[in-house]
Amino acid sequence: MQVEDELRPVTALFADVVGSTALGERLAPDEVQALVGECVTRLSRAVEEFGGSVQSYLGDGICAAFGLPVAHEDDPERAARAALRITAVVGEYARDVEAAWGIAGFDVRVGLNTGQAAVGLVGGGDPQALALGDAMNVAARLQAAAAPGAILVGPTTARLLGHRFSLEAVGELQVKGREEPVAASRLLGVRSAARPTVETPLVGRAPELARLGQVLADLEAGRGRVVLLTGDAGIGKTRLMRELATRAADSVVWLEGACASYGGDRLLGPFVDALRAWLGVEEGEADVAVRLRLRARLGALLGDAAPDALAVLGRLLGLRLDPDADRRLDLLPADALAASLRATYLHWLEALAARGPVALVLEDVHWADAATRELAEEALALTDRAPVLLLATARVVPGSEGAALRLRVLSDFAHRAVELPLGPLDDDAAEELVRRLLPGALDDAMRREVVSRAEGNPLFLEELLRALVEGYGAPRDRSWTMTISAASLLPPALEGLLVARIDRLPEGARRVVQAAAVVGRSFPVRVVERVVETSDLQADLAQLLRAEVVREVRRFPELECAFGHGLLQQAALSTLTPERRRELHGRIAAAYEELHGGAPDDLLEVLAYHWGRSQDLAKALEYLERAGERAAALDAGERAEELFRRALRVAERLDDRVAAARLGARLA
Repeated sequence: MQVEDELRPVTALFADVVGSTALGERLAPDEVQALVGECVTRLSRAVEEFGGSVQSYLGDGICAAFGLPVAHEDDPERAARAALRITAVVGEYARDVEAAWGIAGFDVRVGLNTGQAAVGLVGGGDPQALALGDAMNVAARLQAAAAPGAILVGPTTARLLGHRFSLEAVGELQVKGREEPVAASRLLGVRSAARPTVETPLVGRAPELARLGQVLADLEAGRGRVVLLTGDAGIGKTRLMRELATRAADSVVWLEGACASYGGDRLLGPFVDALRAWLGVEEGEADVAVRLRLRARLGALLGDAAPDALAVLGRLLGLRLDPDADRRLDLLPADALAASLRATYLHWLEALAARGPVALVLEDVHWADAATRELAEEALALTDRAPVLLLATARVVPGSEGAALRLRVLSDFAHRAVELPLGPLDDDAAEELVRRLLPGALDDAMRREVVSRAEGNPLFLEELLRALVEGYGAPRDRSWTMTISAASLLPPALEGLLVARIDRLPEGARRVVQAAAVVGRSFPVRVVERVVETSDLQADLAQLLRAEVVREVRRFPELECAFGHGLLQQAALSTLTPERRRELHGRIAAAYEELHGGAPDDLLEVLAYHWGRSQDLAKALEYLERAGERAAALDAGERAEELFRRALRVAERLDDRVAAARLGARLA
């Protein structure tokens, strides 16, 4: 994707090698360069493995960014996993250094921070995208404050990581260049079974819960089932799955795993997660502990068949248990090894189901790779002969491996399948969710505003409320009374999610959606056509419609489209620099004038809005006055007064005394 000057949500990672100075006292300069250079190369590989980009090399360290040039909704998680990989890689490298040269103390310290950064191209012959801003500076200061071997993260990053990673608060740090201290946390590791500390209340899903209750009854009666929970990000798929897990806790062996948007080395990642959950071991736990648990539990479950399964499942967990068995596996062709992994895994699942009902949950299968989809398809056959529930959550992403799995389920296992597509909550359910999340905290107008902005998406609603609480603190009185602008900021969790959705678009469609966002929630397509630089607007618009970023409103008398969600429009706006936004407002206003042969009465306020934000205040003043006169002529007194007052403020900014006097008299 081509990078222009933009504002973007990024997670910055700074890593610095500790102990390189001691190398210079013992080794020749070329040896130091080779040792440190190899270490920095390994740091860079860890960043790139999880989709980050190295911004610069800082002697014996690196500065990297996640979310550049393309945002991902899980950029903070990617950065955290890269940081953990860095500490592990440097730990191994330090042992080699000490063994070869007897030099101890070789280590690394890492800082992570999430926030908005200004991004642009820097350089001559081969310009590179570079992120600058407070988010980057704080990450650098956190790295400098970290102890050797430690990873310090900023407050926004810590909140976004809290449900998947173990963190330890270290207190507030005074950061150079900032008046306010930064609340820092230490990143300790990954939680193998991520759980929210507090469940979001479940409202408005009674029909879906009743259907899942019947599925659970079938499973407990020994009948295998397949459930597909589909819907947009944040719509409540995981929350509904968690409710079913709670109800099944006493009767079902519940195993969960999640597909990741990044590949990394997570071979059959969700199935590995489920196996770890059965063993009760955390990701990153010592090999010896995992090995002992695997031997004990497989022996009890499989008896004489355990030794054969042990080596294969151990390989899936990254363990080497028996030299002879491992050598035999090493000699297998790749396809034969993959088939052995799948067959052994299914044998384990079926042995579990022989003792009682088993639920295998695969989350986010729209991110599944081919190997994960193949094993999931083979697992479907278990539902015909064992009390196994295969439950998959997914967004509808045409062409994905998750879409292929869904097609297989509905074509070959329809007799076992239940598909539950989740739509937005209605307003009554959304208001009930607000009342349960913040009882008595919002007045009626503010509650309606939050519900309106969330448009039925529970995650969006929860994050908007969280932003209010963090911005205003806990209400001291019975309820808040706020202006509408109090909820105007896009919360960090939603900014990353929605900007990532926009970044997945082709470059031309992305330019169109940015220009359209400046026009408004709804936009005439021919206005956007005059404004945006694209080779084929119709093809770009088709991309936006297929991605459900926008939808058609009407075709007559002219084609008009609207953003599928108001927060998508806001996310597109958030990527534009103030200068670029002013330029687009001016071009939009000029396009309206050109297309309509001037300024028809019904466009006066629209033109005043766009000229005002383009900083052409003289034209904004002209149209505000004309709009005020029109409102007065239509006997809309309050509207006329509001427009004249806005015009007066513009006249005062222009120091146009004649216009100010005229408007003052008009108001009087």
